[in-house]
Order: sequence, then structure tokens, then C-alpha cells
Amino acid sequence: MASSGNRLIANGWQDFQIAEPINPKSIVLNAVFGSNNGNFVRSLNALQATWAASPVAFTGNNTQVVSLDTTDQATIVNAGQWTFDHQMVNASANIPPILNNTVFLRSQGRIYQNQIELGLGGSTYNNVQLTPFQNLATSGQFLNSATGSVPVISFGSGYTGNVILKISLRMTGVFQMALIMQQGAGSWSAFPMRWIVLP
Repeated sequence: MASSGNRLIANGWQDFQIAEPINPKSIVLNAVFGSNNGNFVRSLNALQATWAASPVAFTGNNTQVVSLDTTDQATIVNAGQWTFDHQMVNASANIPPILNNTVFLRSQGRIYQNQIELGLGGSTYNNVQLTPFQNLATSGQFLNSATGSVPVISFGSGYTGNVILKISLRMTGVFQMALIMQQGAGSWSAFPMRWIVLP
């Protein structure tokens, strides 16, 4: 087993189980879910024994790149042009389900922010966390902990309906991410996302 930057390169499931989890901050510069800023934590509940199917889906609405500098007309116009030029998500039922979780994003996170609307449905979700999805196959980190912990960006609890995920990214590349959440006090699910991050 080897690692390459922020990716785990595994030769089998045994490699995942003994691998060091990937730090999501190596990919994400900043993250906001709804109106809540994400916090980097070492989660003790990201690794679950059982998982339910995720109800989350991209809505296809309110998805855009915006400039973080509202006084700089050049970056505001550039963000609008980038959004026009790149269809970021495809919420159509006419594409294969395996492609529904693919999203095109923009890097240059100190200048631009990606905004992607997610539909959570009618239930309320708690313990919402973002992490590279390979981390869910690891045993976690045991430093100062009897239970394996996983590095995540945590957004807290109490989400329902449509929520906008706002992401600023450090680099280009293809990243497999998971949005973990718990339905009320019950079942856990993980929404997998394939981020294709462009300049």
C-alpha cells in the first residue's frame, strides 16, 4: 500500500483497514453547510457498523461559483463566466445513476467558492460530516483515543430540506468525498461525491 499526496493507493481491503486516514484539509480550504461553518475534528462516530442508503441528491439548483471578493468586479465576472461555461452537476434522471454524484468544481479557493445545493428530503439529519470516502474503510487513528477517530469537517446537526454546501478548494484533481449524516438519532448514511476540480 502507498499514498500519493492526499490519496490512498490500496492494493486490497486489508490495506484500507490499516491505512492512515486522509486529512480533508489537504483538499478543502474552507467549508460551510447551510449557514454553519465547518470545523475540523477527529470524529469518533464517522465509522459505523451498519449503513443505510443515502437519501441525498444534487438538486441542480443554486449551483454556482462565486467570487469571495465582492469588491473585485473582475473575479465576480470571471466566476459568472466559469459557472456559465461549466455545468457543475447533472440532476437529470436520464443519466446512469453511477454518474449522479459527479460534480465539477473550481479550485483557487482563496478567490472562489463553489456552491452546490443538496436535497436531503423531509427528515432531519444530525452529525453531518465531510471526509474523503476512503477514510470510512480505515480503522481510524488511535492517537489519544481507545476508539479509532477519523479526520472530518463537521457541520453539526438539525438539517432538513435543501441545503447549500459551500466549498473552497486548495488544488485541482479528482477527489472521492463522502457526506456522512445521521437520520435523527437513528440510522447513518454516507452520500458519495466525485469531485472533479478544475482550474
